[in-house]
Amino acid sequence: MKNPLGKNGFTVGIVMFVGVVTFVGIAIVTNLFSSGDLPVRISGALLEAVITALMTYFLLTGQTSQEEKKEKNGKIFEKKQEVYHNFLKKLQEIIQDGEIKTDVQSADGKIDRTIDELKDLIFQLGYLQMHTSEDTIKDVLSQLANMIQCMNDYNPTEEKDKRKSSPEKFYSDLSKALFTIVSILKEDLYGEKRESKKPESEELKSEELKSIEDRMKEIFGACGLVVDTTDVNEDKYKLQQDFWNELRKQLSKYKLTEDVSERDIQDYYVHARNRHRWYGLTFEVSKLKDGTPVCFKIEIDGEFYYGFLRAKEKEENKEITECLNEIGGFRHSRPSWFGWKLPSPKYRLNFWALNFGGLNSEGFNQLKKPRQREKFIAGLVEEIVTCIEKFKEIAEEKNLLK
Repeated sequence: MKNPLGKNGFTVGIVMFVGVVTFVGIAIVTNLFSSGDLPVRISGALLEAVITALMTYFLLTGQTSQEEKKEKNGKIFEKKQEVYHNFLKKLQEIIQDGEIKTDVQSADGKIDRTIDELKDLIFQLGYLQMHTSEDTIKDVLSQLANMIQCMNDYNPTEEKDKRKSSPEKFYSDLSKALFTIVSILKEDLYGEKRESKKPESEELKSEELKSIEDRMKEIFGACGLVVDTTDVNEDKYKLQQDFWNELRKQLSKYKLTEDVSERDIQDYYVHARNRHRWYGLTFEVSKLKDGTPVCFKIEIDGEFYYGFLRAKEKEENKEITECLNEIGGFRHSRPSWFGWKLPSPKYRLNFWALNFGGLNSEGFNQLKKPRQREKFIAGLVEEIVTCIEKFKEIAEEKNLLK
């Protein structure tokens, strides 16, 4: 075994031994204590040395442990500060445009999967949960739900249903939700109690029992990702108007030649089976070689359907009919149409059935909420545009278009 004292270990040992012998010899010669007291004195000195060493060890160990704990707590505090500040910064970025973006369409009409602000928000909440308690997370989620619902109620667009609150109320409610979140995080971070927080004895039991999952459902609902099960028939007029408005907006790249009026929708539900119907949106999508417009229409009877109109009733054009046959699925049984077809099953809506309290499609639930409606119509528009562009492609190959 290697000598821990190094090369001079033996010399040091000899010096120490000589020193001890010398000390004892001088003590006896000078009568500091007698030879009979020697063992007792040495034992006492050794005991004092051991006790002193042990006390020093425990003091140093305790001090080191406290310093390590203090350093660890300091690092945790700094990390919590960073996470909380980043959360508020990310929240600001997400709500800056007044909505939580999900399934954003790119310029080519496809869904951009790289943009999903709801996912970003969920991960930010995950970072928070690593550093705080379940009660704090529940309080934050509740205020987030209020904040998102506040943005849904007020959104500066032309659609009236998106502005259910005044600017004053919007900013007041938004500020209240945000400042409550800041207060919650501040309490958790610095231990400062919120003045407005109720004592535990005054908290509602139903609130205490709500889990984090329930709070997340509130946020999903505020984002329009949870189906609202309320009766869609309570405003069938508005439901149909919202449908046409969103459809018109998303098909704005085509020239609109026939529109839907409020009177059309009112008359549709007022009369019996011989009601006002066969109205809708008509767009000019191209022109034939002779300058005749190629018109595409979305029309309503009981359900809505779409297709290509004739310029005149019973007008014949075999080339156009052949184009539609190549696309497939078109019917040719009406004098005003070259061909018409129903949408895919997931987009089928029977508006007339609403007059009898019938809910024949999950699509009606999606029409009720602005963001769900926007995504629902986006899927329908993609189907319609694909049909139009496919027709134009085939017609150009046949040299039919101008």
